[in-house]
Amino acid sequence: MKHKIVSDAIKERIQLYEGIFDVVRIVDPIKKTIISCKEHDEIPDNATCYSLWLNNEMCENCITIKALKEKSTFTKIQHNGDKLFLMVAAPIEINGEIFALELLKDITNNMVFETVTQGEGHEVRNLTQDLNEILVKDALTDLYNRRYIDQMLPIEISKSIENKYPISVAMIDIDNFKGINDTYGHDFGDKVLKKFTQTLKKYIRDDVDWIARYGGDEFLVFLNNVDNKKAYKILERMRKAIEKIIMRIKGEKVQVTGSFGVYTNRDTEITASDLIKCADNNLYEAKNLGRNKVVF
Repeated sequence: MKHKIVSDAIKERIQLYEGIFDVVRIVDPIKKTIISCKEHDEIPDNATCYSLWLNNEMCENCITIKALKEKSTFTKIQHNGDKLFLMVAAPIEINGEIFALELLKDITNNMVFETVTQGEGHEVRNLTQDLNEILVKDALTDLYNRRYIDQMLPIEISKSIENKYPISVAMIDIDNFKGINDTYGHDFGDKVLKKFTQTLKKYIRDDVDWIARYGGDEFLVFLNNVDNKKAYKILERMRKAIEKIIMRIKGEKVQVTGSFGVYTNRDTEITASDLIKCADNNLYEAKNLGRNKVVF
């Protein structure tokens, strides 16, 4: 069944790719739903773009979101069990709305890797998984990075509004981090960053929440299905744990603290950038109140 918004002109455009690619489809990248696919392929009700993959999970390195955000075409290699797929994503306009054209090709038997074999370290499927993960992870802290925020936060907002549950976003930074770097050096500053983020991670749920490095010493915490009162309690536990951190360098003790600004959205249409701005405003207030505080 085809989505009503897909015109004959659009169908003709995508039919050009059907002889080349195994999967040709148009998707809504925010809702992650399939709008149109090959002429003779049926679309199940509520079919998601990631239902093709055996793990049935959203891609961490979503090139479809990136294609729309940067208005360009992106490619990646995705493994699915023992198979490898070449995936292409490009923006496409339909009746004034921007969607994504996704093209997938099974390249399992068509790729040549001269330096990678099953007997040497990673198998190819592990290599592609590692590469995709590198793109969305911060090398120093092993948290997600800004790219991941850009990809996932709009999706999290859309899901929460559609299913009517609250989400809370916190912006957090290390108090006087510049002073720590200037006084003790960047190597020590990196150790502080790692200890700080390791502590934060202890207070989130691995399966539904996530933390990303927003930039420098600033971090974003996403709390799924958590209202403002629960969010405050979680962040207050984080804050108290952080203030107990004592780092040592050359016989000197350095206490670490953090400031926290959190904002909860329940059912209001809001962009990812505006949601971050609301949390950031509360972080700014926490700083003005003397630091080492949670404001919500």
